[in-house]
Amino acid sequence: MKKAILILFCFVFLSLPALQAQNAPVTAAGRVTNATPGNPSVPVAVTVTGFNDIGQFTLTMQFDTTRVRYVSASTNPLLTGMTVTYTSPAAGQKIGSLIFTWTGTANVSLADSSSLADLTFHYVTGTGILSWAYTYESICRYKRWVNGVLTTINDSPKYLFYLNGGISNRVAPVTFAPVMTITAPGPLAVSVTVNDFTSIGAVSLNLEYDPAILTYQSFTKNAAFGSNFQVGDNPGTGGKRLIIIGWYGSVVSLANGSTLCTLNFTYATTNGTSCALSWFDSGSTCEYADGSGDVLIDMPQTVYYKNGSVSPPLTANFVADNLTPPKNTTVNFTDLSAGGASSWNWSFDRPDVVFVNGTTAFSQNPQVQFTDGGLFSATLLVTNPYLSDSEVKSGYLRAGTPGIWTGNTSSDWNTMSNWDNWLLPGSSTDVIIPPSALNWPVFTGVLIIGTHCSALTLNGTTTRLTITGNSTNP
Repeated sequence: MKKAILILFCFVFLSLPALQAQNAPVTAAGRVTNATPGNPSVPVAVTVTGFNDIGQFTLTMQFDTTRVRYVSASTNPLLTGMTVTYTSPAAGQKIGSLIFTWTGTANVSLADSSSLADLTFHYVTGTGILSWAYTYESICRYKRWVNGVLTTINDSPKYLFYLNGGISNRVAPVTFAPVMTITAPGPLAVSVTVNDFTSIGAVSLNLEYDPAILTYQSFTKNAAFGSNFQVGDNPGTGGKRLIIIGWYGSVVSLANGSTLCTLNFTYATTNGTSCALSWFDSGSTCEYADGSGDVLIDMPQTVYYKNGSVSPPLTANFVADNLTPPKNTTVNFTDLSAGGASSWNWSFDRPDVVFVNGTTAFSQNPQVQFTDGGLFSATLLVTNPYLSDSEVKSGYLRAGTPGIWTGNTSSDWNTMSNWDNWLLPGSSTDVIIPPSALNWPVFTGVLIIGTHCSALTLNGTTTRLTITGNSTNP
């Protein structure tokens, strides 16, 4: 267990190897963050995801016995012969360990999030981190049977495959990188904020950014921190850089939403490129400690370290290729959004719409057909990991053919829903009364050709039109 967080500002980062096709499972120790000191029976599950065709494993977990004490373990019944062996601390030491071992006669698969073992601990006090000891290859390793031979499976980089857990009566603060929009090059102040920052004695944070878009200049710390607060700008991986924030001293508490520090950058690009602000957490690179030096539980990372971005505004927009389509014909919608949308959600104000040709409401450029006539409003909601925007076009298009009588609602000529496009015919509209009408039209008054329609056609021998007055054709 650490008693202080060391702040290092010169790091050597090795390129992380690409994950191979045959990977080890992700093994996660459970996290208990509301334990009561002195509780003798705190359950903690060790779970696995991606446990596919595994023939053997050896796993080693370590913990501070002054914080938590091992009580018992039960293993997954599908792993016949699996053992969990406790090794107590050496004389004058406090770190105990559990060794999980199993060898099968054949490969075994488990459903994702299955329990490998259910552990019980006696919680003493503080924060008891349950950490995987993967410094040496042999003490955390998975193998599978391949042609009768146990073959080691890729688990590099280790921190991605072995996720620590712990038992505590409190958790780490939640740290936020901001989501910012910017439209032109120039100075940019990035405020790192925190929630639940209570009685903290040490901080270590790594924030990744793209130097092709942002150029780091300086920082301003919260006045609550003393002179030990430092910020460094260091090389990262893949061409990225890391802002490394470090501090230790007398305990500090901050109100929710307080600024930990402000990082001053220059937004260097002129083409509206987005830059992710991502917390780089490979274990100790992002963590907090209390006043006793106990590292606080901050897993899973996405709960405690909230990424941000600097990007142009996200603006939704779209166009359809036909604003007066006949019913049941395909209309192509094209996304014209700006600002880097990564997901799309299309909706209409009426239910008489179907998506066709393999497209859905979540396609970027869907194809739709309107099964009923009339006006339709269209809405596009676009999002990316940090922003969202919507565009509503009311009464955007009118489906149906002008002048076709349907009689869907009644026999009243002047009821718009009786017409195929839900629009009364006018002086330039050729009217057709088909033999398939549900109700025959009744025109009340004098029907004037050239005023109420351009031409009038009754199709079929049974088609009827009733005019209560005269019909004139100037």
